[in-house]
Amino acid sequence: MKLLVTAIFFLSFLSLKAQQKDTGHDQLATEKTDSIFTGKIITDKANHSRIFLTDFRQTIDSTGVYITTYTFGAKTSRTSFDVNIRMKFDASVIAEGPIGFLYGPLGVGRYSGSGALQNNNSFLFMRGQMTSSTRHFYIKIKSKEKIQTVIAGIDGQAKF
Repeated sequence: MKLLVTAIFFLSFLSLKAQQKDTGHDQLATEKTDSIFTGKIITDKANHSRIFLTDFRQTIDSTGVYITTYTFGAKTSRTSFDVNIRMKFDASVIAEGPIGFLYGPLGVGRYSGSGALQNNNSFLFMRGQMTSSTRHFYIKIKSKEKIQTVIAGIDGQAKF
């Protein structure tokens, strides 16, 4: 009798685990990734930053929050480069982290400087210097709706 009860308990436990695994798979399947930047880039012809938008990812999580990641890079082989990026969003973003958005180097390196969200969280600026052997860094924001962005302070969009 104990063996039968133990077997039933074990089978129900395995069934529950399988259901949990399937639910997680469905959440990942419904998460959509948009990888085409459709915003606008304004270049300053007098001041070339030599920084480019190199990647763009916008996903929506299971709670309906959009997570947008902009990746920037410098084509030069310098170990450090100046950052002076301004981003204007067509809707407010959700403030997260100590300065309202997340950022950091990709690979080995660091960023020193400052940044903030302004104007009801619809404008972002980031100034400073990036030191990185991979010459790439990211800015990640969250929003309740899909946003369009105007980016100034970079020289355009490039793949490298």
